[in-house]
Amino acid sequence: MARNYFDRKSLVPVIRKRDFDVKASEFLAKYCPEALDNPMPVPIGNIARKKMGLLVLTDYRLTEDFSILGQMCFTKGVVPIYDKMEDEFRDLRVRPGTMFIDPDTYFIRNLGSVNNTTAHECVHWEEHRLYFMSLPAASSSNSSSAIACRCPAVEKDETTQQEWSDIDWIEWQANGIAPRILMPYQTFPRVISEIKKRYTQRTGDHSADVKAIARRVADFYNVSMQSAAIRMAELDVRV
Repeated sequence: MARNYFDRKSLVPVIRKRDFDVKASEFLAKYCPEALDNPMPVPIGNIARKKMGLLVLTDYRLTEDFSILGQMCFTKGVVPIYDKMEDEFRDLRVRPGTMFIDPDTYFIRNLGSVNNTTAHECVHWEEHRLYFMSLPAASSSNSSSAIACRCPAVEKDETTQQEWSDIDWIEWQANGIAPRILMPYQTFPRVISEIKKRYTQRTGDHSADVKAIARRVADFYNVSMQSAAIRMAELDVRV
């Protein structure tokens, strides 16, 4: 188990890259322990709604240009959403634990991106609530705006870490932990082995095509092909 450390000034959790798999395993042990023992697509939407008690909204666009994939709300209040029909922003009242997944995440990208964004927002709720609840506006009775974390479509460049803000670090943590929740290292090698066996039986090719394997991994776990390929490289999976 990874011990929880927080920056004393900001209360941003200190989670190093080497602890991402540990954090993902702790999340699954709490909400879906069967995924640690048996290869399966992690039902992240059901976990968010049924196990974590989050309200997941998928009908509201968050931005005009699809620059934000998802948003997690930590307090009650109002948040701006984009009304495409009226071509304007308007306020929507939310409760704590409201998760937004921009519908374009599915239409422009794919189900794998939706699942990764959902897991990403779950990480925010699980790991970053203390930070957001410590913000001055969170304790102000005069503020009508909900405290929320908006998650951009473009990830930060890791080579610029010395310049990162608290939010940059929080996003980096969620970006790193989310795919590890969806593809736990405990079952990943077995999935690869089974896919390789079936691929060889079907094609007769013992030197399996990496892209073909990644595509089947993505289909099995309901993730994007890019995410599957990155996970294969992280775990040094040989095909």
